[in-house]
Amino acid sequence: MGITIDHLSVDHLISVIQDFTDARGAYHGVGEQGRIRELGFDGLTRMITVRWEREGQDDTMWFALASTTGPGNGRMREYFALGEYVRPDIEGKRWIPGVGHVPVMPDIPPVRNDVVRSYARYGDAMERVWALAARQRFDEAEEQVIAMLNAKDRRGDLCAPVASDLCAHARTHAFDLDLTVHHWLRERGISLWYAWGAQASSGGEGAARATDIRAAERAFLDLDRKLGR
Repeated sequence: MGITIDHLSVDHLISVIQDFTDARGAYHGVGEQGRIRELGFDGLTRMITVRWEREGQDDTMWFALASTTGPGNGRMREYFALGEYVRPDIEGKRWIPGVGHVPVMPDIPPVRNDVVRSYARYGDAMERVWALAARQRFDEAEEQVIAMLNAKDRRGDLCAPVASDLCAHARTHAFDLDLTVHHWLRERGISLWYAWGAQASSGGEGAARATDIRAAERAFLDLDRKLGR
């Protein structure tokens, strides 16, 4: 049964502000944080239950209704600080506080051993760049980028499509705790956008390309603002 207990409510973040041991002997210390997944009351055992998610694992805290010490009905504020509301899960999405639902991080592909040098395998080449960069093997990723830009069977200059793909992968990693991969993909992508812009053959073409370059930069700046960076 879904209920509200004191200030606690489902799908809110909570943090422990006073040490306690629950009715089943589980100790919880100050600073523990999690997201409430379910609040309940077991009429047979007269137990209040708080199921929460911590570090990707579900755990349930038990509190005897008859107890006069520790967390319980009327005393939850003494032990838990209530944080922000987290929207319910959406399939294929993950929730980033302050941003909202974003795509779930896709599985990083395995690394192909050989450098791809043919434009006919452009998709394989860019997947390899991502696989290497995601593992922070940046020198090898750069080697693959250069190999594709110089592919003998390429159809025109590839700076723009490669830049677009690198920036797309950078956005995928914008929510990583370690932003090293995000920054490398982002900076390399933007540098290629500028290389593409420098190849404009006229002032009008240069202005048009500058619009695309600014749009790519603005997309990252907007994301930075949303993330408070």
